[in-house]
Amino acid sequence: MSLNNTQQDGQGEKILEQLKDRLKECKDNGDSKGRALTLFDMAHIEIDRNNQEAALLLMIEAYSLAKGLDDLSCTCPIGELLGQLLYVSGSREEGLNMVRESYAGYKEIGSDDNAANSEYLLDAMEAHALANPIAETGKE
Repeated sequence: MSLNNTQQDGQGEKILEQLKDRLKECKDNGDSKGRALTLFDMAHIEIDRNNQEAALLLMIEAYSLAKGLDDLSCTCPIGELLGQLLYVSGSREEGLNMVRESYAGYKEIGSDDNAANSEYLLDAMEAHALANPIAETGKE
């Protein structure tokens, strides 16, 4: 098992290096959509490596780039993953709002399968939030 994890981590490093090269190429070529999608891919690797913090930072940058493109086919999947990361990092309402925006975007562009998946995700997140309320802190 340890060898397998080591092999997977080595593959992840190799892929990350390739993605970093692609990211630089996209930046040099002024390809914001390519940069956003590459950051999205990099975030997936960080999630696989259980590095949510790094994934969240990558997704914030990816979303910022995607939002400036006015291309919902790019923005929606990025926003959906960012919403999930925000939710699990403790920013539940912000995360839910991001997934809601992605759902609406998918509906707007007629991506019914993706909209259905987002709706299912949103329902699960809302059910989780209801079943697991966060205690309010700092109020006396």
